[in-house]
Amino acid sequence: MAHTDPYRPVPADGRDGAQDGISPADVVGVLLRVALVISVIGNMVVSYGAAGSRAHLAFGGVTAVCVMVLVVRRLRSRR
Repeated sequence: MAHTDPYRPVPADGRDGAQDGISPADVVGVLLRVALVISVIGNMVVSYGAAGSRAHLAFGGVTAVCVMVLVVRRLRSRR
């Protein structure tokens, strides 16, 4: 007899949460998050150092693009 847990929902296809693998969309999401963290850290380092405004603009631009792409992907995935 199979043990059923009333507090653990079972997927509609009957699998127990098994996934087929990593999709390219997952890889892109991870790479965007890594780029975001690196650009934020780089911007902090440049802010504390005596760097020119080009470095600030470069790191800020990368940060803004990463945030925008992540937000757009999140909004599209909710549909």
